[in-house]
Amino acid sequence: MDTTRHIYWFNPASDLSLADGTDNYTPPRFAAELQHALQLLPCWLAPAGAMVLVTDDCDRSWPARHGIDVELITPAQLPLLDNCIFHPWGWSHATRRDLLRMGATEQNLPDIALLDALRQLAHRRTTIAVHRQLMSLLGTQLWPRPVECVTMQQVMRFVDDNPRCYVKAPWSGSGRGIYRVEHQPAREFVQWCGGVLRRQGSVLCETALDRTMDCAVEFECRDGECRVVGYSVFDVDAHNQYAGGLVDAAATLHALIAARYPALDEVVEALRQTLTTLVAPHYAGPLGADMILYRTSTGGTSINPCVELNLRHTMGMVAAALGQRHAMRGRFVIAPPTTPHRLALTPTSARQAALLV
Repeated sequence: MDTTRHIYWFNPASDLSLADGTDNYTPPRFAAELQHALQLLPCWLAPAGAMVLVTDDCDRSWPARHGIDVELITPAQLPLLDNCIFHPWGWSHATRRDLLRMGATEQNLPDIALLDALRQLAHRRTTIAVHRQLMSLLGTQLWPRPVECVTMQQVMRFVDDNPRCYVKAPWSGSGRGIYRVEHQPAREFVQWCGGVLRRQGSVLCETALDRTMDCAVEFECRDGECRVVGYSVFDVDAHNQYAGGLVDAAATLHALIAARYPALDEVVEALRQTLTTLVAPHYAGPLGADMILYRTSTGGTSINPCVELNLRHTMGMVAAALGQRHAMRGRFVIAPPTTPHRLALTPTSARQAALLV
């Protein structure tokens, strides 16, 4: 009989702690508040019989009232459990530190060397290697490739050649490390970019495209293989933060994307092969590949199949699970609980809640 305990935990500051790179990281107030408000969000991702780690003041009866077969546990219970596999929202040195402080045992957690390797994979330069291999497999260049710059002079040359572009920090979260440059960069951009170069060593520069759809392919890496587990179609706000996603069956979401870009399956298979080669040998867990469809200069539609790689759970994965596993339909958002909605997906006692609208 398998006695393994699968424990899910919502720690949305994992991307920010990757940028810090140490186990001394303390999340900002907004991230801590979001973690508390949405701590039950993994209930929709976790398989039946799994556990979800929550704080002491959480309503322990909430999952059962919503027909979800998971057990809520608190940090006080962790030292009593053995043979555990942890599934946090995302891994980092700080994630490991926090779980150890709560009572998890070292043998149930990834070691420092593995987390160091994961941090390097999560660096945005990984997308450059992905693009290079994709172009080799597909035999064509469908999109402009990102450029890594290590000096301000290199950044300014790219900006001069690409007046509309994005400059991205190597590690960041929730759109906070992405700067959109429009024509002549402002003084605040130069200050921001200089700070990122000093702290993280480089920035990634990308040509802005005339996007017509934001979407993603959701993967899982396991046993050295990367496999497709779903799709998401979503919106982003002016700061490139997730603003909400469609909730529907995987086949429906796939059809929405393929209707605009019929060669989708060929690109997704090339992406799957690429991630199996570059990522899956070194990482096990959820992996989201954000992509965009964009309008070309001739009025056609092309695709950038790897705008971002997220080696963690994502809001798009939650939306995909709601549609595929829980047969819901609608739109998934994180919003004040006063927003008109059909179903609250997390308790509405905080300022933010996950909602189906």
